[in-house]
This record gives sequence, C-alpha cells and structure tokens, in this order.
Amino acid sequence: MINAKAIGSPRAWDLHQKIIVKTIFNMMPEVEANPGWDILPEALVTEDPNDNYPDIIIKDEYKRLVFSMEITRKKYIRYDIRKCEQLQRRFPDAEFYIFNYETDILYALGDDGLWYNSNDYSINSHLFERPLMEYIYLPEG
Repeated sequence: MINAKAIGSPRAWDLHQKIIVKTIFNMMPEVEANPGWDILPEALVTEDPNDNYPDIIIKDEYKRLVFSMEITRKKYIRYDIRKCEQLQRRFPDAEFYIFNYETDILYALGDDGLWYNSNDYSINSHLFERPLMEYIYLPEG
C-alpha cells in the first residue's frame, strides 16, 4: 500500500469555487454570443502545464487570452496582483481583474498599470454590456 498525498496546489475553499462557477454562469450568455469564444474555470493560458491558470479566463476565437479574473481573499490579494501583472506583460491586450470575496471589492488593472477598485469606480469590461460587478456572484452574509 502506498501512502501518498496529491501533487499540486491545494484546492480552494468551497465558497471560492461557488463564486467561480456562478460568475461564469452569469457571464456565459454574452461570451457565447461571440462564435468560437470560450469562458473557462482555472484553465491554462498557454499550452505549458506549468503556466499560470487564472480562476476565470475568456479566450477569443483564435484561442488568445482576452480576459482574466482571480477570485481571492484578503490574505492572497498581493499574490494575485503579481500574478495578473506578470500575465499582463505577456498578454497586453487582455483585461485583468481580481475579486476579493471577503470585502466584495472588484479590482481592475488599468491600461496605465494602476489598479482601480469598485468602491471608487464603476468597473466595466468592453466584453460585457453591464458593469462587471453585476456578473459576479456575491454570497449572502
């Protein structure tokens, strides 16, 4: 008998996964209105299995990354900011967002390299008709 642990990153909290799934569900009709576009949970952005995998991504019909969103807690926000900024350097035409579900604040990486938050700004994506916060599942309580 082999006693082994799973290899890889630890799985996220149930709430984290629920926010990902329900947010994708809310975004899906508008994404799928674009032929060949995909919205995916925790998917690779390249063919490299060791590459970053954001919580929610959208790829266009050419399979290029056009949207990335991390779902996080206060404890991990700095890590997710670094992750998004690294990806932005590689995918400069994509949009990058972080949603902190402990504070219900959405952050957007602006074209100027600064982060903007939903407490001070209405955060919009050119991919969606309504402000982005309207698509994010907000747990009650």
